Amino acid sequence: MSYPTVELSSVRKTFGPTVALGGCNLTAYAGEVHAIIGGNGSGKSTLAKVISGVLIPDSGQVSILGKSATSPHEARQLGISNVFQEVLVADECSVLDNLYLGADGLLGSSMNREEKEAKASALMRELLGFDIDLSGLVGELPLSVKQWVTIARALLTDPKVLILDESSAALDFDSTERLFRKMRQLKQRGASILIVTHRIAELVRIADRATVLRDGVDVGRLAKEEITEARILELIAGAGRSGTDRDQPLPTRLGDRPVLRATDFRVWPDAAPVSFTVYPG
Repeated sequence: MSYPTVELSSVRKTFGPTVALGGCNLTAYAGEVHAIIGGNGSGKSTLAKVISGVLIPDSGQVSILGKSATSPHEARQLGISNVFQEVLVADECSVLDNLYLGADGLLGSSMNREEKEAKASALMRELLGFDIDLSGLVGELPLSVKQWVTIARALLTDPKVLILDESSAALDFDSTERLFRKMRQLKQRGASILIVTHRIAELVRIADRATVLRDGVDVGRLAKEEITEARILELIAGAGRSGTDRDQPLPTRLGDRPVLRATDFRVWPDAAPVSFTVYPG
């Protein structure tokens, strides 16, 4: 039976005069993918950092499996793993060392190096689709593989709550599909996955629930059947505002020579093709 794993009530967080969260509420459940959606500056990443103990709210209540975390260390002890949009790796260290960076206390000293290598190698093969040299330096890897290292680091702890903050930004379609497959496996084990992404098409496919933020406040809580692109854009834009701004006059073009032209462009293999031209101004 599903039960709440993460509960936030009237959470407020400010940075000087800037209100990042202005009384935010969220409830995530075991065995579900919960999307956190919003426009730029809506408070999505701040909310993710509050849940993971990186930021302490100014007021409000944060409960993780019935307890509160006031630091990333306490959050990890409660079973939270997070992957933020910044690719946090130690370039001068090996892949293996990066995978277990800061995790030894959780995994236990009884695991020897051979066991660590076997577990890490199997997981990286599953995520990447090919084998990787665990002794190689992370700094020599492309950005997409570095991102997989940060994701694998979080997964190696067998988290009860996994937070993915724009973690698919550096991944292509096939890589994103492998990430989704892993997320579904975690769901089946009863974990909660909180995903922050600007790719609305991803959320429609994978999310079981969604919380929509605007200006640091939750303005919509959606069940799976309510998670549609149209509904999400409506909530992000707000009442009386249009995501397309059709009533606004077109800006004056500063030249007739295009600076960018895209023809039959597809974001995903199954998406409809898009063509557009951008002019100066």
